[in-house]
Amino acid sequence: MVIDHWSKITRLVVLVAAVTVSLAATGQTGKSDKVYRIGFLAFGPRPVGTVITSPLVAFRQTMRERGYVEGENLILDERWAEAHLDRLPALAAELFRLNPDILVASGASAVRAAMRETQEIPIIIAGTPDPVGERLVQSLARPGANVTGVSTLPGREFEGKRLQLLQQTIPGITRVAVILDSTSRLDPAVLESAAKVLGLTLLFSAETESPDEFRNTFEQMVKDHAEAVYAPETPVNVRQRKLLVELALEHRLPAMYASREYVEAGGLMSYGPNFSELFGRAAIYADKILKGATPGELPVEQPMHLELVINTRVARLLEISFPTVILMGADAVVQ
Repeated sequence: MVIDHWSKITRLVVLVAAVTVSLAATGQTGKSDKVYRIGFLAFGPRPVGTVITSPLVAFRQTMRERGYVEGENLILDERWAEAHLDRLPALAAELFRLNPDILVASGASAVRAAMRETQEIPIIIAGTPDPVGERLVQSLARPGANVTGVSTLPGREFEGKRLQLLQQTIPGITRVAVILDSTSRLDPAVLESAAKVLGLTLLFSAETESPDEFRNTFEQMVKDHAEAVYAPETPVNVRQRKLLVELALEHRLPAMYASREYVEAGGLMSYGPNFSELFGRAAIYADKILKGATPGELPVEQPMHLELVINTRVARLLEISFPTVILMGADAVVQ
């Protein structure tokens, strides 16, 4: 009986010691002391000023909701190429030298730069159009390798819708200037086809890169009797976003843009993906992968909804009244 009694005491001591060690390793709250490192590589510019939303804010918020808090168990390293393609390889290499657990990449060029650095570290796409066509993944259902995430629809799917919304906003227009340079992957024939259906004549700008060239472009638009402007999302347009919206307002030309960032910078209207939603979804992918999911087995998501964003302050400056159909269909209003 004495031997059995001390045997039970010994087992109890061992059990208590094991629990104590476990709590010391994980903390009294039961949280892991593992600190995760996520690299973020973006083709575009770092958000500045007072914007309504910042996609990376949505990413951080969703990560926090799932228990990842910067300064506690999460490090987020950011690199922004400021819409300069040639900067991406060096920025990607910088991030991978930090040995991240995951890299989140925004823009097809950013994803490709990350893919050149690793075939092992998971890469999450955040809002890149047509990842299959860009050969970033094998298929949406089974992306394969180490890449998955959230895409946007290819631009050709909704270029006609943008022109249609612009026409509905400014009834009677027939001539629309398009700021499209050689850095764009958009085929002008796609725009021409959509414009023909709407009865619009498109006036394509000359090669535009510098501020002076942008100013000359707008002066030429006026000479060519353009009644409105459409600015697709190109590297040059992204870099010159602020100047672009300023010139459109200066020349009193209503303009349609590809994303809400232009509207928040002072543009009239945009129609495109909600990048905050996409980045929030990218954070959910990050959580799944950190918990053991295999990237290549997680299907790539596509947005089911594109948002219309309008700026009523700019409309007043241009002496434009948004039609009811536009006001009712707007997902967000900047005032």
